[in-house]
Amino acid sequence: MWVLGVAMVGLAACSSDGGSAAVTSIADTISPTSAAPGPTTTFASVDVTGRCEVGEWVSTSLDAPSQAAIGDITPVGGGDGMNISFGDDNRFQIDFGPMTPATATFASGDQEGTLSTSFKGVGAGGWTLADDGLPVAVFENFNTVTAVVTLTLGVTVPPVFEETLQQLNDNRMLDGEVAGGFTVTSCGDDELTMASPFPGGDITITAIRKG
Repeated sequence: MWVLGVAMVGLAACSSDGGSAAVTSIADTISPTSAAPGPTTTFASVDVTGRCEVGEWVSTSLDAPSQAAIGDITPVGGGDGMNISFGDDNRFQIDFGPMTPATATFASGDQEGTLSTSFKGVGAGGWTLADDGLPVAVFENFNTVTAVVTLTLGVTVPPVFEETLQQLNDNRMLDGEVAGGFTVTSCGDDELTMASPFPGGDITITAIRKG
């Protein structure tokens, strides 16, 4: 994987015990095979009082997995600009509109290639609880965000994929993992890191607090 500086959501390193809601399996609350455009997630009541992730953030980098049997890839940049909001009402949102595509380079024979990963749209949702009781921020509608992975090797070829998160969950995700679910892996006064399942591995987003 290649690191570009953005961190996506997991609450394991933040303060608070996650509230008193009953533990529910994400597999029970999310239906990744459903093609319905409406909500597919049942949200939990999570106590966010004092949690450091509450507030407004902007991404600074994105760490995305390699695709299409490409080996080691070297980070170039991008992944910045996503607007991430965690409310004190258990809601969250990521606006991918201002995002710069995250890029990395690789070598294939005598040619240098570029792999680009980006997202389009706005995802909104709330908290649910994983089997271990830790909160996970999940989009309520996986059709409002599109993931785009492109490959350039001499010329830009058709996208490796350009699919909604619902399509990724229907066709590409394994072992019950859900694209569009985010775990906060670290959270401090000024920096937030999140992880989210993605084809080929996890995506990691790093963000800084606005203001």
